Amino acid sequence: MAQHGLRAVGVDLSLDSLRAAQAAQTTAGVPKAHWVCADLECFALPDHTFDVVACFYYRDPGFYSAIRAALRPGGLLLYETFTRHQLQFEAGPRNPAHLLEPGELLGSFGDWDVVLYEERSTQRAVASLVARKPPCSNCD
Repeated sequence: MAQHGLRAVGVDLSLDSLRAAQAAQTTAGVPKAHWVCADLECFALPDHTFDVVACFYYRDPGFYSAIRAALRPGGLLLYETFTRHQLQFEAGPRNPAHLLEPGELLGSFGDWDVVLYEERSTQRAVASLVARKPPCSNCD
């Protein structure tokens, strides 16, 4: 995102992952992003701040309302994570609390303008959502 001129903020619980991302950013010559080491269960996203929120491989239904509030009207959400069908594969997450229920993302963000939604189970089981927050002030 920073490479395309957006001010980027990366949040992860793993300091090693953040260091690796920062090293990759430097190697690629990508403009500076801001890195925050935090547990999203305790991290408050500011309301109406972001034009884009990208959430990958993290599931906490209680966090969906924070994502909805953090995006500015007209903002874009990119979300992808594992579904319960992942349990049919040998590798990958095993804790059902970390796996999406069927239709969960669509149920949580389907009132927005959904650009793309799919659930697939080929080499891994994931759900992907791209949705735009409606351009109104009371759509949290």
